[in-house]
Amino acid sequence: MYSYWGFGLHIKSDIEFPELLPVTFGSADLSIYQGKVPRQLEGENLVKMVKVSMNENEYLHAVPGVADYYASNGQEICVEAHPGADEKSIRLFLLSNAIAAILHQRNRIPMHASAICHEDGIVLFCGRSGAGKSTTVTTFQKKGSIVFSDDVCVLENDNNGELVALPSYPMIKLWEDSFAKIGLETAEEKYKIRPELAKYARFYHDEFDISPRKIKQVYILDPENRTDNVEIKKLGPLAGFKLLQQNTYRYVQMNGMKKRNIHFAMISKLAAEVPVFQISRPSHGNTIDAVIDLINANLLHHD
Repeated sequence: MYSYWGFGLHIKSDIEFPELLPVTFGSADLSIYQGKVPRQLEGENLVKMVKVSMNENEYLHAVPGVADYYASNGQEICVEAHPGADEKSIRLFLLSNAIAAILHQRNRIPMHASAICHEDGIVLFCGRSGAGKSTTVTTFQKKGSIVFSDDVCVLENDNNGELVALPSYPMIKLWEDSFAKIGLETAEEKYKIRPELAKYARFYHDEFDISPRKIKQVYILDPENRTDNVEIKKLGPLAGFKLLQQNTYRYVQMNGMKKRNIHFAMISKLAAEVPVFQISRPSHGNTIDAVIDLINANLLHHD
């Protein structure tokens, strides 16, 4: 068995995950193993979709040509690989959909957010897929910042009742065109996260810090690109809450597992305690350096 840390959990796995951080520990929070998954879920409060079904404590997901995943009770993930499936794809869907199900089952709040470390806390960048979260944190990294997490940050209250975030795992996923925007050489073929995707992994195990961090600011990356210039707008608590709640990672799982009350309380606290800003950009040209400069100026102004 392999031993890892990821998403705030100690993980035992009979599948090797180069993406995760190897650690040594006693008892595991989560066990990952290969085997036969249930053909279907039964019982009350069952939510059924085309390839997914779930209730409050179980999650079943069939990914054609890859694997079937069964996540249960916040403690176990069983993987039944399909014949000929590539290992990267099997791991990728587990580290996204199946892990998200485990987090929701454990009453954790996974946010669709990347983050950088900033002084005594972190800065979150929220947005749907393709909004530019990974490009933003990688550009900050190139300019000397330390990446806290890519794509997912897990919210929780610490022992003192303070809101903190935990990172996911030390890998950034970048589309091929982002390398040119940032000024990086395109990664080698072996770093593709799936054989058929022009998306590549960048690892940062050596600087990965698993310590929970306070959130200092949140930036919502507006995907509509409706402005002529890069702009930052401070949002009030209600407007911030509305946009933050849309950036729950795997929102459908939250609803299907009846976690809305837990989610509402945590996001309300985040919107009330932490400044939330929205970034808008024009649809043309490479604006990433202008975005970074504006964020840095905003961080100085609001510290």
